[in-house]
Amino acid sequence: MTLPRIPHRSSRFSLALLLALLPACAPLPPVPGQGQGPPVLRPVGRITAIEGPNAFVDRGNHGAGQPAQLGQPLLAGDRFYTGPGTRMKVDFWNGGYIELDENTDPSLLQDLNCLVVSLFRSGRIFVDKSNACVESLGTRSQQFSKVAYSVMPAGAYLQITVVEGEARTLLPAPATVPAGWRIDLTSRGLLGDGRAYRVPEEAIRQSIGWTQYYRNRSRSAPAPELPMFRLPFPPAMPQPEYRVPERSTPVPAPERSTPVPGRLR
Repeated sequence: MTLPRIPHRSSRFSLALLLALLPACAPLPPVPGQGQGPPVLRPVGRITAIEGPNAFVDRGNHGAGQPAQLGQPLLAGDRFYTGPGTRMKVDFWNGGYIELDENTDPSLLQDLNCLVVSLFRSGRIFVDKSNACVESLGTRSQQFSKVAYSVMPAGAYLQITVVEGEARTLLPAPATVPAGWRIDLTSRGLLGDGRAYRVPEEAIRQSIGWTQYYRNRSRSAPAPELPMFRLPFPPAMPQPEYRVPERSTPVPAPERSTPVPGRLR
């Protein structure tokens, strides 16, 4: 007579333990917002003023610009630009703002250390923000307050005018520019004798005088309370004329009325 085999106690315990752990091995449900399409980009700014008919936004900088709208959010990587007779103002979500003159074409990138205004190849911008970076014509600079940037048509160089605070050039060479000073540069180097130079107060006002067009305009949207900086619009000041030199040709330095601080050497 053959008796049925009775499972050992340890075998029954192992089977029960395996059955108990099976639910824990099941895959976890997906976290909402993850694994379901591309990640949602956080806006870095919002259009708060438009003057003129030629303001556009190219979402993701794919070459398909659409008319800009008041209150429209701007994402990292978006290109926003103006054509003739048009100016635009963008408020940053984390404070500060940028104003674009006509025929200006920047885009925004969120870097680890600062908000980058990139692909700025023409026109004029005024940036009121602490710790913002600007890339233009193969150059890179970082600002700490209120700075005006202009791509000068004569010789295609970038001119940086510090209204308040301080700016620092990072590429192609380091230099510090205090308030009331200016520096000119290209991707090849710092123009003149490679240092910043003081400019008259009238020149400072003239560098941001075009921003007065945002005053009392009907096409504006409510924006966070931010300090506004406006000065009267003076007559145009003559600018130093440069020709982009060959590498072996020195660049003439603009006239300076005040010696450069030792820390800029």
